[in-house]
Amino acid sequence: MGKWSSFKEQQMLVESFREFVKEDAAALLQKKTDDFSKGDVVNVVDFLNSPAGQDPKVRTALAAGQDDGNPSDEVMNVNDGATPQVGAMGPTQNEISLMKSIGWPLSTLGSVDNVKTGDITGKGKKIVSSGKLVIDGHHRWSSTWAVAGNGAKISAIDIDLPGSSANNKLAAAQVAIVATMADDGKGGKVPSATAKAVDDEGKPLPSDNILNKKAKEIARMILDREGQIVPDTGEPLLGPEYLEKIKLIPAAQKYWGLKPEMTPDQVKGTIVSVVAGNLSQLPPAQGPPRDYMPQFDGGDTHDGQVSLDQVKAKAKSGEVNYKSMYEAIYTRWKKLL
Repeated sequence: MGKWSSFKEQQMLVESFREFVKEDAAALLQKKTDDFSKGDVVNVVDFLNSPAGQDPKVRTALAAGQDDGNPSDEVMNVNDGATPQVGAMGPTQNEISLMKSIGWPLSTLGSVDNVKTGDITGKGKKIVSSGKLVIDGHHRWSSTWAVAGNGAKISAIDIDLPGSSANNKLAAAQVAIVATMADDGKGGKVPSATAKAVDDEGKPLPSDNILNKKAKEIARMILDREGQIVPDTGEPLLGPEYLEKIKLIPAAQKYWGLKPEMTPDQVKGTIVSVVAGNLSQLPPAQGPPRDYMPQFDGGDTHDGQVSLDQVKAKAKSGEVNYKSMYEAIYTRWKKLL
């Protein structure tokens, strides 16, 4: 029975990869690199977006981590219940938007209280981290820091991505995403998110990046946007009703030092001062432009085609074939023909 099972498995393997071997995709990958987690994410994404990198057979090889003779060597451990301090983490995205960092807490009353839950939006969301790096969810991370300072904790899914630098880990994450996409037998470019902010007419908006900005500059940026409608909440930033009621919220009193007897101008001045001071402490980014950042839920281009849960499962299984053994896979498959 054991021999028959082994023969049957080999037969299925041959049938699945006969065309793949003919195209020699594994040999192509072996020539490209022996370890994508040692590469720069920009170069890796450019390859994955190239005609060769989009070939479904190449993507199939990148999802064949259990067929390289060492099924467990590419397993990535995943911790779904991580709660790191925001101040112990650094960004990999090189731009962080002011409005996306302050929009929720400076326009809605409940967001400030939600900080204690680990998700400032109150929707039970988690950022994606890898050790001390923020991989996805930068604006929930910066928003939490803006409200409660660097000691606040945030809910995270921590993936033990391989690589010795932020760029290496981001490269491995991108391979994990396209390996997950390979399950449907399709190629296609790597999911991405729009890097430039535009208005309703598609015209570029001025940058509101806050990384490497001093507190005074961030405070001025906040005041310049007072009264603007926050897209995510539909409420005005630092609106009159908000300024009257936020001072009565215990969490806002705790984090920002607000008092019930303060005037609206005093409330606004205190909030802006504390939030700007907190955001000025954000560490510098270690990663590429946003176009090259991993989008675990499909981003703007692949919505519904890939999900974080799918990528997690693929990473935990060891199926993400991010390093070497491409030649071993090719040789093994060819011998079975």
